[in-house]
Amino acid sequence: MGGPSKGGKGKKPEISDHLLTVRRRLHDALSLGMRVSDRKVLRWQSKDADTQTHALKTMAAFLDCTSYSLLQHPLIQDPILDTVVALGGILQSDNMRILNLAVGVTQKLVIILGNTIHQYPIIDITVSMSHLLSSSQFSLAISSAAVLNRIITSLGHTRGKVLEEVWNTLDKADSIGKVVCALQNYVAGTQPIEYFLAMACLLESILRKWPLSRYPVWSNTKLMTSLQHHCADSETSVVIGALKLFSALALCGHGALKILEIKEFLSLLVENMGNSHPVGVRIEALKLCQYLSRSEDTCYLLTDSFSEPLVQGIIGSISGWKSSCSKKVPTNQLPLVLESCRAALLTRWAGKHHSFFWKHEIDRVLLDVLLGDFIVIQQAKVALSSDELVAIIYDNSADTRPFVWDILGNLAVHCEESFLSKTSGALCYLDFLISCACSVARVLMQKGYGSLSSYMNELEPVSRAVMLMVFSPCKYIASQARYHLSETLRPFGYASLEYVLASLKLNAVGDISLVSDSLHTITNLISLACYSTLPKYHLIIVNRDGVTSLSSIIKICLNSNLRISRSSNAFHLQNRYYGRECCWSNVEDLEGEEVILLYSLLALSQLIRSSNIACKNHKVALGEFGSCHVCENCNAYDLIRGLQCILSHSFGSAIKWYAAYILSFSGFYGLPSKLGKKMAKAIDENELADTNLKLSSGQSLLVHAPIILARCPFLLSKSILKNAEDNECIDQTGEHHHEKLRHEIQISDRVDSGSLLKLLEYVYTGLIQVDDNLTKHLKVLAKCCSLESLYDMLSRKLPKWGARFPSYNLSEALETTGDKFSDIILEAKPTEGVAWNCSTCQSSIPHLHTHKIILSISCDYLQALFRSGMHDSYSKIIKVPVGWKALTKLVRWFYSGDLPSLNPDCIWNHLDPELQLEELKAYVELCSLAQFWCLEEVEEESFKALVPCISSLQVPSIELIRFAASLNQHKIVDAVVTGVASLYPKLREGGELEDLEEELVDLLRLQYVRYSQQSNS
Repeated sequence: MGGPSKGGKGKKPEISDHLLTVRRRLHDALSLGMRVSDRKVLRWQSKDADTQTHALKTMAAFLDCTSYSLLQHPLIQDPILDTVVALGGILQSDNMRILNLAVGVTQKLVIILGNTIHQYPIIDITVSMSHLLSSSQFSLAISSAAVLNRIITSLGHTRGKVLEEVWNTLDKADSIGKVVCALQNYVAGTQPIEYFLAMACLLESILRKWPLSRYPVWSNTKLMTSLQHHCADSETSVVIGALKLFSALALCGHGALKILEIKEFLSLLVENMGNSHPVGVRIEALKLCQYLSRSEDTCYLLTDSFSEPLVQGIIGSISGWKSSCSKKVPTNQLPLVLESCRAALLTRWAGKHHSFFWKHEIDRVLLDVLLGDFIVIQQAKVALSSDELVAIIYDNSADTRPFVWDILGNLAVHCEESFLSKTSGALCYLDFLISCACSVARVLMQKGYGSLSSYMNELEPVSRAVMLMVFSPCKYIASQARYHLSETLRPFGYASLEYVLASLKLNAVGDISLVSDSLHTITNLISLACYSTLPKYHLIIVNRDGVTSLSSIIKICLNSNLRISRSSNAFHLQNRYYGRECCWSNVEDLEGEEVILLYSLLALSQLIRSSNIACKNHKVALGEFGSCHVCENCNAYDLIRGLQCILSHSFGSAIKWYAAYILSFSGFYGLPSKLGKKMAKAIDENELADTNLKLSSGQSLLVHAPIILARCPFLLSKSILKNAEDNECIDQTGEHHHEKLRHEIQISDRVDSGSLLKLLEYVYTGLIQVDDNLTKHLKVLAKCCSLESLYDMLSRKLPKWGARFPSYNLSEALETTGDKFSDIILEAKPTEGVAWNCSTCQSSIPHLHTHKIILSISCDYLQALFRSGMHDSYSKIIKVPVGWKALTKLVRWFYSGDLPSLNPDCIWNHLDPELQLEELKAYVELCSLAQFWCLEEVEEESFKALVPCISSLQVPSIELIRFAASLNQHKIVDAVVTGVASLYPKLREGGELEDLEEELVDLLRLQYVRYSQQSNS
C-alpha cells in the first residue's frame, strides 16, 4: 500500500497494462480523423461515419478505464485533451446514430473531468450541446441538457475568461430560448418527465450562474404561468423542479418581485409547505420562502396576504417530527427542520407575522427542538439546574441551535410592549426558553473566552439572542431576561466582565485589530451590552474605563470606515443562498455592515446615565451641530462629534437611532440633513410666508403652509384647506406678489410659546437643542401634534429595533397641498409628439405646480430671481430649459434633497436603447442647468448617476456624446468616450461616426489607442 510521500504529496497513481492498451488504441483511432487546421490547431476533420464510430467506441473504452484521480498523470492528460477536441468535431455530424453515441461519450467525459473542466477547450462541445437542445428526439435533447448542466455545475466558482466564453456560447446559441420553449410547451403524459426535469435542471444552473440570464425568464409571462401550474402537479419531481426554478429566479430582486405579484402562486407555495406534501416539496417551498423574504420590502409582500398560513406552514415543518414519537429530532427529519428554521428567520423583519408566530406557540416549538419533547420534562415536574438544562440541550441536535437562538432574539426584539406569554407559572414556555438561552450563553462564555474555539460558532447567536431579549421593548421579556441573566452570572459575573473589559481595551488602544479579531470583538461587545442592562455592574464598567473603550472603538469605526457584517462572523448564516444575486437592495439585517459600531452604541446607550460624557454646551445653528470649546479637550468631545457624524452620514437606521438616543442626553433631538439645513433658512423668510400663527400673548409667528403640512399637518387647522378653496391666494395678474393673502390661525392659550418655537424649529430643520426646563412642555406639544419620533426622543425611550429613521422629505407637500397652495409653476420644454393636458390650468405644456419657499431655499439662483424685482420675479411661471424627465428629477431634488438614481440592473440592461438614451439625456440636461443655476450638488449627483450606466449603451452612445457636447458638458463627453472606447472599430466600420463632429471622432480615436495600449501592457 502506497502512502503519502515526504513533502505531503501522494504517489502518482499507477497506470494498468489494460489502460495503456486502450490508450494506444485511442491514439490510433483518433489519428484517423485528427488533422492540423489552417490555424495550426489540431482538429477533428473526418466526416466518415465508420471512422467516427470507431473513434467514439475507443473513446468510450478509454473513459471506462480512467477516473478523476488519474487526470494529472502525464500519460492520461494528452489523450483526454485529444478526446475533448475530437468530440467537438464529431458532435457537428448530422447522423443521428453518431450523435447519440457521441453525446453518450461526452456524458462520460464531463463526469470524469469534474471541476477540472475549465482547463480544457470545451467551447465546441458546448456549442454542439446547445444546438441539440431543440432536437425532436427527446432522448438526445435530454442527454444534451444533462451534459450542459454538468459542464456548468463543474465550473464551480470559476471566474474570468472561461466563464465568459461559456456564457457567450450559450447566449449566441439561444440556449435559454430553447430551454424556455421546451418548458413552457411541456405537456405531461405526451412528453417524458425526464425531458422536463433535464431542461428545468439546466435552466436552474444557468440562472444561478449568470445574472444576465434571468430577465428573459421572469419577464416571460407564459413561462411563469406554466411553472406555476407545474407546482400543482401530482408528480413530486416536477413540483420540485419548478420550485427550484422559482428560487433561482428569486436571486434577482426584480424576479422576486415578479413572483410576489402572482398571488395564486403564493397561495400554492404556502400549501406546498403543508405536511400532506412530500418532504422534498416542503423543503423546496421553504427554501423559496427564504429567497422571497430576503429584504424587508419583499418580506412584507410575502406576509401581507398569507401571514397566518405561511407561519403555520413554517411552524408545522419545525414541529412535525414530534408525530414520529421520537424524543428528539430524528436524523431523517433534520433537513426539513433546518430549512423551516431558516425560513423562520423572516422574523428578523417587523410585521404582523410576528403575532401569528406567538399565536401558534412558537416558544413551545422552539423548546421542543432544543430539549427534545418538552412535555416529558414538564411531566417530570423536577426543577432543573442550569447545568442540567444545558446538558439536555446539548444532547439534541447542534445544527438547529444557532437558528433557534436567532428566531428567539428576533421575536423578542420585535415584540409589543404589552405582550404577555400565553402560559404562566412553572409551565411558562417563554420563561423556560429565556432561561435556556441565558444558561447556554453562560456556559459558552466560560468555555470560549480563552480562544477562538468551536464554541464561538454558537456563542455569537446565543449571546446575541440574550442581548436582544434584554433590549426587548416588551417589559415582560426584558425583565425575565435580565433576571435570568443576572442569576446565571452570579457565580462568575465580575470575573467575566473584567475579561471583557480588558479585551475591549486592547481593541480600543489598537493592540488588537477590530478586523482580524472581529468575531471575538463582537462577542465581547455583545457581552458588555448585556452587562450594561444590569445596574449593579455599571460602576465597575465605568471605573474600568469601559465607556472610554466604547468611545474609542466608535471613533475607530468612524475613522477607518470599518465594514464588518454579522453574516461574515455568524457561520450558520453563511452560504445561505446558492448562486450570484443581482438587483437586490435593503437586504442586510438591522446590523448591516456596521455590527461593531451598533453593538458599541447599544452598550453605551445603557451607560450614558452613569458616565460624565454628556455635554450641554454644544449648540445647534441653522440645522447643524456647532463645536463646544468647553469639552474640546475632554473625553466627551470625540464621542459627541462622532455621534454627530453618524447622524450626518449614510449609516443604517438602527445606528442612527442609538446615536440620536445617546445625544439626547446632551440636549440634542432629531436628525441633521441636507434638506434640513436648507429649511433652516426658511424660518426667517417672512416675505414668502403664507400663514400667521397667533399666540394668546398677541405674538404672531409667520410660517409656510407647504412645509408645515408636509412635516407636521396636525399643527394646522383643517380649515386652512377650506379657506384655500374659497380664496385665490395669488393675484392672477402676477402683480403685487408680496401682498398675497395670509391665513391666520389662533393658537390655544394652553400652548407654551417657547415650546411652539422649538417645535417649529424641529419641523423646519429636523434638529433642535432643548433645555431641560422646556422638555416637559415640548413633549406634550409633540404628542398633540403626532410627532412620534420627537416625542420618543424627548421621553428618552429606547429606539425600537427595525424602526426606520425619519427622513426629512417634503415631497408630501406636492401631494398634500395640491395645486391650491402652489404659487409657482415650473414649465419644461415641450416634448415633440407627446400630448399634455392639465385639468387644473388647461396648459398643454408639461409643467409642475410648486412652492416658491421651497424653490427659494433650495436654489440661490431662484431666490435671487424672486427678490430681484425684475418682471420675472413676479411671474407665476418659470420656463426651465430642460425636458419633462429632467424637470421631474429636479423637482424631486428640491423637495427631498436627493436625485433618483439609475441602477444598471436587469431591467435597465434590457430596456429599449432609445429609452435608455432618454433617461441619460435627462441627467445631461440637469448637469447643464446645474451649472447655470449654481446647483453644484445636482451637477455632482447627476454625473454620478450617469457613469455606471454608460457602459450598457452601444450605438446610442454616439448620440449621447453628441448631445452632451451640444450642451458643453465636456466632463460627460470624456466619461462616455472612455466608456465606449473599446467599441471604436465597430462604430467606425458600421458608419456610426460619419455624422459626428471631427473633434469628437479624434477624441474617441485617441481614447481607443490608450485603451489598446493598456490592454496589451
